[in-house]
Amino acid sequence: MVWGMNLPSSFGEFWPDGDFEGATEFPAGGWFDRLKSYFKTQPIEEQKRLFDYDDGHGNAAHFYPSYVSEKFVSELGTKRGVDTPPFSPIELHEPPRFFETCKTYGSLGSLIMLNGRIIAVDDALKDIIERLEPGVHRFFPIEIRMPRDAVFSKQYYTLAIGQYFDSFSPERSKPGSWRKDGEYAVRHGDRKADMAGLAFSSAVFGQAHLWRERRRREGLTLFSDELRAAIEQAGLRTPKLNKMKEV
Repeated sequence: MVWGMNLPSSFGEFWPDGDFEGATEFPAGGWFDRLKSYFKTQPIEEQKRLFDYDDGHGNAAHFYPSYVSEKFVSELGTKRGVDTPPFSPIELHEPPRFFETCKTYGSLGSLIMLNGRIIAVDDALKDIIERLEPGVHRFFPIEIRMPRDAVFSKQYYTLAIGQYFDSFSPERSKPGSWRKDGEYAVRHGDRKADMAGLAFSSAVFGQAHLWRERRRREGLTLFSDELRAAIEQAGLRTPKLNKMKEV
């Protein structure tokens, strides 16, 4: 059985309102500014290794932060544009160090979405994922800071999902539950019934427990039955997981 999770569509316990790295630790303010500054201070050879991009206008430092952000939600080795380099492994200096919320949160889910569709998980969910799929996914510690110098009580980690598949089966999905979006990508409807009509081939995803589909547009994240059961048994809270078809 396959379970699908859509990313949150509004702020709340699964999507705190805020931003990465406020001005408290970097004078210019923000994660992107820190990355841009870091890039500019590197020798040309290191700049090309980090982000080999030349638009003829010297804008590599400007576009480097968004390239880094997309690493967290993209498959290693793929490209977003014809002229941009393929996504490389996340470097140690690149992950955001903290996320500063606009208000105080009394509770947050074990899986939350941050800006740029980047997801983060707490220690408990990280342990489950690493037990089921050791070494497959990458986790980077991030502190959740709140107003008045408060820090959220649980440790979180930004999560870079380490496997992508083409297991979606259009011919075995329920008619009307999905539609084409361009030459390659597909979208599903907003209703629970639409997600229930989507079919995924176990011959493709095999024994995977956590993955994303290459052709999905909405940031759909997929969970195995075993991973979903472990989450429920541990009493962890995540955005709603919807049952889908395994074929």
